Amino acid sequence: MEDSLNRIFEELHWFSRIDFSSYKCSHSEKRLAERMAILKIEEASEYLKYLRADPSECERLIEALAIKVSSFFRNPIVFEIIAQRVLPQIIKRNKRDGICEIRVWSAGCADGEEAYSIAILICEAALKETARCHPYIFATDISQDALNTAGKGIYQRKSLENTKLDIFDRYFTDRGDAYEVLPFIQKMVRFSRDDLSSKDRIAPAESVFGNFDLVLCRNVLIYFSREHQKRICDKLYKTLNKGGFLILGDSESPDPDTERNLIAIDSRNRIYQKSV
Repeated sequence: MEDSLNRIFEELHWFSRIDFSSYKCSHSEKRLAERMAILKIEEASEYLKYLRADPSECERLIEALAIKVSSFFRNPIVFEIIAQRVLPQIIKRNKRDGICEIRVWSAGCADGEEAYSIAILICEAALKETARCHPYIFATDISQDALNTAGKGIYQRKSLENTKLDIFDRYFTDRGDAYEVLPFIQKMVRFSRDDLSSKDRIAPAESVFGNFDLVLCRNVLIYFSREHQKRICDKLYKTLNKGGFLILGDSESPDPDTERNLIAIDSRNRIYQKSV
């Protein structure tokens, strides 16, 4: 199974330039087994033949391997800390330094709810701090289907369960059977496909040079091998401005080498600040 899995990963890499060998075997094997069951294929070697014969199956397998669990203001405590402590500090520091922008990276953005949540909080924080700041929010994922959904900005009510009523009223339009993020919020976010484990670049290509004030990579690292977790943490750290914030998932931690250069702002909620 492992040999066939490696060959399948090679085929996907050739097709998409995405390195799935960095994913934990248990996750990959489970998703592969699901695809094989749908196609009624019993052997991984037979599936590999099918994959090579039908390139569109590569995209379907990529979608199966992608992690697409998200909602607006998921883990409300984390977003409350971002609103009350993180963003005001970024805005005040940038205002002091004559910088009128905020640069954010939502890594592994799934259907876009996290990125739009941050855009909304930046608008709220800018009003409270009476500061003019232009948000540049870069949201990336390996799933093209998820990015397509994110680009539309239309969501079912279930995705908004953690959204405060006043936020809901100010930033969403009721479309009857769904809810749409207001256009000016949508324009703040740039969605693009990106492989976190790639060695080719540190920051998303859309962002050009990184220099982020805030990077969110929540509940993504857990799906990668330890070796690749270290590489990704190093990448995220390097994209941060000095004093920038890194936020991970509640069951994730930076690797020891990266953690030495981070200040734990809230270790329980995995919120860190770049110290050097």
